[in-house]
Amino acid sequence: MKQHEQVAMLKRLLALRETRRDEAMLDEVVRIPISKYTDQALLDQELASTFTRYPLVAGHVSALSEPGSYIASDWDQFPYFVIRGEDGRIRAFYNQCRHRGARLLDQCAGAVKNLICPFHGWVYGLDGQLKGITRSHDFPGVDKGDYGLVELPAAEAGGFAWVARDPGALLNIPEFLGEFHDDLVNFDVASLVQYKKTRVVKEANWKLLIKTYLEGYHVPYLHRTTLAFAFKNGVIAHDEVGPHIRLAAARTNIQDTALKPENEWRILDYASVYYTLFPNTFFILHPDYVSINTFWPLSPDRTVWTHEMLYRAEEFPGSAGQGALQKRFTFTNDDVFDQEDFAIAEEVQRTLEHGGSDHHVLGLAEGLLAMFQDNIDQRLARATEPGTERLS
Repeated sequence: MKQHEQVAMLKRLLALRETRRDEAMLDEVVRIPISKYTDQALLDQELASTFTRYPLVAGHVSALSEPGSYIASDWDQFPYFVIRGEDGRIRAFYNQCRHRGARLLDQCAGAVKNLICPFHGWVYGLDGQLKGITRSHDFPGVDKGDYGLVELPAAEAGGFAWVARDPGALLNIPEFLGEFHDDLVNFDVASLVQYKKTRVVKEANWKLLIKTYLEGYHVPYLHRTTLAFAFKNGVIAHDEVGPHIRLAAARTNIQDTALKPENEWRILDYASVYYTLFPNTFFILHPDYVSINTFWPLSPDRTVWTHEMLYRAEEFPGSAGQGALQKRFTFTNDDVFDQEDFAIAEEVQRTLEHGGSDHHVLGLAEGLLAMFQDNIDQRLARATEPGTERLS
């Protein structure tokens, strides 16, 4: 967000604080069937459309800082890796040797000089081209040029590496994100560095997990000993660009804006800013660190959740800085996300198929959950229409 946009957002939040109401969302009560979180056929449709027709965040570019550095998929249903080449470009490939299908990279991230198959030693360059076949005399007529790695669309934009499951997709991330891409550039997300990344399987539907982030109604209750202190009497303002949602949540100190001229206002001093990057990434900007959360469905009631925390190196120097980062990570990842947000989501998931209500009812302050669900439902419908074009 540019500075004048940050000022405008803070003014929206200050006006809302006066009324003690969140910004109007759908402005109606919405009912969502619980089948959205339990139906295998629906999940299959989501995987074939939402997770195939749209760009996916592979990770932050700080993991791809030099030639040979790579990020590998956290999701077995889509075994890819993204790697930076000698020419500085990032490329994505299926993580699969063209000989007999062995996985080439078995770590979530790292750096290599070449890609060497652990099964029979075939060697690939960073550009995916097959460089060497062991016992090549046993493969008469096999042209190395025909057996390079299978490439996937990849892009570097807004501080993220992006990949697509559809080999024919054309990735235009600035167009896909619209003004939210400008936000990522203006917040200088690309210059952040990774502190830590975790990967955990949660026993809940991927949408149920994401929706815990999309309202502040639960904060005084579920987070009464954690986040509630920072967001007491907080309010939310939001914007939409295509299927993406941005929300800003006022922090307790927002009235301190009165102590500074507007040209010195910085939104992250007084609010946290959240983005759903459609379909499965939730990106959070706090005053002094950033969280990237991605959600990869395994089944209707099981999801791989990854959390990557980023920071600015100059703000956390030395061992004291690392200690402060560890405290932030423990608080955010363990206390808030894992033991509060996602623990309650798992508890909800366990009740869904055992009687009781057949739907969830969302109040006026929970409209963003319905918007997120509607974004998915609309794209499922489009996927069944003949002649529908890919979106990028």
